[in-house]
This record gives sequence, structure tokens and C-alpha cells, in this order.
Amino acid sequence: MKIIGKILGINTSDNMINLLIVDKDAIQWNIKTEAVEQFTVGYVYVFEVQQIVGERVSYQLINYTSLNSLPMEQADEILRSFYPQAPVSLKEAQSIVYQVIADMKNQVVQDITKSLIDKFSFPYFLYPAATKMHHTYVGGLAYHSIGMLKLAKAFIDNYPYLNKDYLYAGILLHDLGKTRELSGVQASEYTLDGQLLGHLVIGALEISKMAERLGYSEAKEVKALEHMLISHHGQPQFGAAKRPMTPEAVALWYIDTVDSKFRVLGEELEKTKSSHFTDTIGVLDKIKIYKE
Repeated sequence: MKIIGKILGINTSDNMINLLIVDKDAIQWNIKTEAVEQFTVGYVYVFEVQQIVGERVSYQLINYTSLNSLPMEQADEILRSFYPQAPVSLKEAQSIVYQVIADMKNQVVQDITKSLIDKFSFPYFLYPAATKMHHTYVGGLAYHSIGMLKLAKAFIDNYPYLNKDYLYAGILLHDLGKTRELSGVQASEYTLDGQLLGHLVIGALEISKMAERLGYSEAKEVKALEHMLISHHGQPQFGAAKRPMTPEAVALWYIDTVDSKFRVLGEELEKTKSSHFTDTIGVLDKIKIYKE
């Protein structure tokens, strides 16, 4: 039989490893294994087991699968049953992102953007956008970009000098580096690449590599996209390698800032009673906001 569950604890007794598991229905299971496995407390796995006959109900581990080894749709369904999730489904997120790419007129921008989203599709559509600050749930990374796309439409309507393809591609790719900066959905933490390079630099490097692979290394669009990624935090003190120096880079910086802060504000307001202040909000310089 198969058990899909999160590991609550690991201990050893009788020369065996005991895994305490909880499934999506909050039912606990005890799984025993003789092998030394690389399990992580707090992670969800798919366990193949057989029941052990004895005084206490327990199960012998036959095999197991990590969620990263599963098809994206299956992993997404399992993750959403154990962790907080984005308010859009995986299918909806994919549809929105790929439709925006399909509507791009610039072939260079379209090819690079689609190729990178395809390459990193599993983490792009399943990972959170951060470990603590904003969009910290399953699908948060893609949902953050989708929120930014909605803001960008109004920017483009108001300021027609903005290059639509550049801005939309910059939005879709601006946090692409987080697919390597973060360790994953479960107990997410910063990887070595994330700590030494950061997602701005990682993303720009991925654009450069993909452009070379597609034969676009010398195209002007490549520099425009690279610049947007390394500058989208706006100021050096916030991690930007360069200050924004193109109209689209400036727009990306502000749109990213607005969506990340207002999404968190909305989530805090939902948890706050009327006529009360929210808790201090980190992304808003630790101020409290009054809810009417």
C-alpha cells in the first residue's frame, strides 16, 4: 500500500529507524525501515509499505519517492494538500503565463522567455517567492509574477512609451533565479548559490546562457533583459547590482515593490479584526496598519 505523508519525527529503536508520519487527513502512521535513508523532518514523501503484524499497528518501508521525482501536476496536488497555496491553480497559472508569452511580438524576447520558463517549469510554478517576506506558499513565485502582470497592463495603458514585450518578459523572468536560490517548497531555505550569488545575478546568467544556446548572444534584447533582472531591486542597499537605467527596468522595480508589499498587506488585513491594527508588517518597514 501507499501512504502520502509528512514526517513529524524520526527516532531509532530495536536497531530500526522509526518514521512518524501524518497524512493530509491528520492520521498518524508509524513506518519502520532498517536502511539508513536521507529523510528530512517536515518533508512530504510517497511511501510504499507493508503492514507488520504485531501488538501495535506499524508498517515496513518497501520504497519511497520524493516529490521532486514526481510529475509536476502530481507534486503540486500533494503539496497543496499539506501546505498553504496560491489562490490560483497550477493550470490557471500556466495558462496565464504561456498566453502572455504567446502574445509577445519580439521573437528574441519570446524565445528566451519561453525557453527559460520551460527549463525551470517545476520550481517556477511550484516554489514560493520567498522564505519569509511575501508569497510564501505553494505556487507563490508564479502568482507573484501574475499579480505584477495585472499591474503592468495599467502601466502600459498609462505610459505607452514602455516596451510591452520587455516589461512582460522582465516580470515573468525577474524572480527566475529563485528556482536556484531557494531549496524548494518544503522548509525552504537559501541554497549556496542563493547566498553567494542571489537570484538577480542567477537570473541574468540564465538569460545569457539561454541566449547563447538560441543564437541570440549579440541581440540588443538580451542586454535589456539582463539589465532588468540585475536592477529590479532598485537600489544597491536592497541588492540591486545596478540601478534601473531603462524605462522598463524602472517600471519593473516599482511594480515588483507594489505587488510584494500590497499582497502581504492584504493577507495581514484578512487576519485582523475591524477597528484594530495589524501586527507589524516587515515589508512595510515594520509599521502597523489600521483596519477600518
